[in-house]
Amino acid sequence: MSSTTGRKRVTERHYSAEEQALDQISKEAEARIQARRAARAEAREIRLREIAKQQKEEEERLKTQEADSGKSLSSYSGSRRGSDESTSTDTDLRDKDPKDAVRQYKSMLRDYEEKYKKAMSTNAQLDNQKHTLVYQVELLKDQLEEQEESMIEVQRQYKDKCREFENQKRSFIDLEFQYNGLKEQMSYRDRFLQESGFTVVSTEEGMLKLEKCSTMTNGPIIPQGSLLVSDEAAEMLAKAGEGSLDDKLRKFLEEKKRLLEEIKSLQKDIEDERSKKDKSPKVPQMNGPEMQLYEVQREASKQIHEYKLKLQKAEQDIGTYEATVNRLEQQIKRYKFDAEEAEKTEDELKTEKRRLQRELRDSQNQVEELQNQNKHLKKRLEKVKQTRSALLNFNE
Repeated sequence: MSSTTGRKRVTERHYSAEEQALDQISKEAEARIQARRAARAEAREIRLREIAKQQKEEEERLKTQEADSGKSLSSYSGSRRGSDESTSTDTDLRDKDPKDAVRQYKSMLRDYEEKYKKAMSTNAQLDNQKHTLVYQVELLKDQLEEQEESMIEVQRQYKDKCREFENQKRSFIDLEFQYNGLKEQMSYRDRFLQESGFTVVSTEEGMLKLEKCSTMTNGPIIPQGSLLVSDEAAEMLAKAGEGSLDDKLRKFLEEKKRLLEEIKSLQKDIEDERSKKDKSPKVPQMNGPEMQLYEVQREASKQIHEYKLKLQKAEQDIGTYEATVNRLEQQIKRYKFDAEEAEKTEDELKTEKRRLQRELRDSQNQVEELQNQNKHLKKRLEKVKQTRSALLNFNE
């Protein structure tokens, strides 16, 4: 019994260490997921601030370009008015200076237009590249989220497999423990049979169930099962010939009755002979049937003692099994609690996923609004270009 309790303590310590390791792994995984979520939210906020900042810079740049174009046109018209006034006062400068100034302004305006066109083309290219990169970044984010979700699913499956493996391992250990116990019981039974000189005799049906040997009575004997008998009894049953065990025992009972009647008649004859002879009082001696009865009683007391030992061992085994059942019930309760916690975590993850999807839809709506604003600004820029070209044509 001490060996069984020692094995039980070792297995319990082993189980507690494995459970602590699994709990530690799950806590670390949850901490990593929370850190990823926080980093993702922070990156999202930074990205939104950058987009707002770029939008403001773009608006300010467009405003400055519009102001510069207005100033250039006003300066050009002012120079024309100044040249007209100068022509009215000075006839010599009217033929030379205004034309040179107009040519110079036209050349400068062409240079500015070329530079402006180049800047706008580069701006458009950069804008296209920016949109392409933003789209690629969004795709990569979606792929990353999908991979994280798949990784979480794989981790959950891994935890389930680990739990299943631990359950199978515990059940294997329990079965191995039961197997060792049954093996010890079988070896004890074989040793007991070998020491006591008994053997197992099966009936014609071939059933090998062991039954306690009862005293021989005149009642019916169950033909099924096996009986634990001595080697001599087995030889006697073999010499009894063919037939069922009931028939063999009936023959033995009839023969026993006949022998008892003969013994009684012989005892009666002996008593008659002794009474006839006037001898000294007889001293009771243990011989004949009395000796056999004493042997039977001693054998019965021996078997009773052995059955008591078996009963004590069975009670000890029952106590061990009850402790194992209690431990398994505690494990089942703990597994149920873990399953409930996992379901709660799954619900929280689902709500988090729905929230992220809502944020994604809001971000997409914001992107669409920004694209519409960009189109509107491009249209305004085209109108400014057309107005400017019309003014240039009018001045020429």
